[in-house]
Amino acid sequence: MIKKTLALATSAMILTACSNAQPQAEMPTVGGETDAHGCLPSAGQSYSYLKKACVQVFDVADIKLDDPANKTQAGYGILSEDKQLVEVFASDLPENTILDLVKGGYISKDGKVSLMKTKTSWKIRK
Repeated sequence: MIKKTLALATSAMILTACSNAQPQAEMPTVGGETDAHGCLPSAGQSYSYLKKACVQVFDVADIKLDDPANKTQAGYGILSEDKQLVEVFASDLPENTILDLVKGGYISKDGKVSLMKTKTSWKIRK
């Protein structure tokens, strides 16, 4: 009887010692900060105005470009469904850079940015 009581008391002390009575501080979500569009930049997401959604540009791009302003980063282009527009993502271009279809490529409304098809690749000119 004494052994059972001693074993029960020991078990109760061990369980009490293991419980954490202090409330846990809420941990912030890692990579959980979103931009103005609700995209997760830490997950490589950018907002596409043509797709009207958060996308990982490097996964959905129709065109991959060498970025002349930054040799270590690539630029990307996402075509509209009808291929009349292309949204360009590059380190030195503002967000929402959308170019219109012209003969031989695409050009911005102000004429300052163009994307031209060569025999082997696409070239961006700013």
